[in-house]
Amino acid sequence: MISRLELTALALTLCCTAACKSTPPPPAPSPEEAMMQMMKLATPGPEHAALMRQAGTWEQHYKMRWAPDAPWQETTGMSVSRPILGGRYLMDEVSFTLENQPMQGIQIFGYDNLTGEYTSQWADTMSTWWMSSRGKKNAEGVINLTGTLTDIAGTRPFRMVVKPHGDSASDVEMYDTIPDKGEVLVMTIAAKKR
Repeated sequence: MISRLELTALALTLCCTAACKSTPPPPAPSPEEAMMQMMKLATPGPEHAALMRQAGTWEQHYKMRWAPDAPWQETTGMSVSRPILGGRYLMDEVSFTLENQPMQGIQIFGYDNLTGEYTSQWADTMSTWWMSSRGKKNAEGVINLTGTLTDIAGTRPFRMVVKPHGDSASDVEMYDTIPDKGEVLVMTIAAKKR
């Protein structure tokens, strides 16, 4: 006679054996098929074409604050946007003044055919590291990107919302995560194309 403990052990063994059976991986594509897939993923599409229409010179109005109870600071700047790498990315060269200090930055904006996400890389003269984010566009055309922000306050999530208004205007919102406050709007950029 099988004891209740032995029956339980047998049931667990059968369940684990069934769960651990894995299906074999699909066969690897031939070198020709792999090259065709890579070429398709590397080809700029309609999302890239829309980004390239943003090329040109932009006037920008910035509002920034360091904390939710801090006063807003305002300044103006400009950016020059141009296609790079055969229209796969749009590079913005940004310049403005913050607290009487000139600041420069570079943003490389793209669309990842592999994941179906927009991508952003940012670096500026206030740091020696890059800030990365990625995200999707919603039905209204708003792109919501999320990433990780690192600075002297540590590492934490951030969010950037890009709201295009056709090809000649856009609004950007930047949200930081502040301890004990949660997500806080810390910067807005209103941009108009020259």
